[in-house]
Amino acid sequence: MSDDLVKEFKVLCDAWGAAIAHHDYDWFDRHFADDFHGTAQPWPTLAVDKAKMIELDKAITTMEVEWLDLKARRFGDVVLTSGLVRYIKEEFRPGSEIGEGMPTGDQMSSLVNGKMALYINGWRHNGTVWQIFDHHLVSVVSEREA
Repeated sequence: MSDDLVKEFKVLCDAWGAAIAHHDYDWFDRHFADDFHGTAQPWPTLAVDKAKMIELDKAITTMEVEWLDLKARRFGDVVLTSGLVRYIKEEFRPGSEIGEGMPTGDQMSSLVNGKMALYINGWRHNGTVWQIFDHHLVSVVSEREA
């Protein structure tokens, strides 16, 4: 595993959080692949495509997160990242809904606020920028193990 690769993807992951916090919606269009697919536990029915993920990120009014750990590994043209994010504060617009059978924004925030979440993501380069095409919230954890 290359330290340079980890640094490059740490910058991307931090930029994603900053794009949410600063409402930089162009970032989402550039860095979410057209075939984007996202899921989140503990909601097995939560599945979003690019448009729904952008809508979800746009519904967040406050985003304060910190990447505590990030790993990146290249497999051919794909980079797989895994990491632990501390959610300091996330808030959605009041009444935000993702879709039928899915959690509300308030339910999602209440799951992660003050906790850490483990993510796994698939990235590929489109010739101009790295794009995320596979995004999974694997688990919310309350303690960080060494």
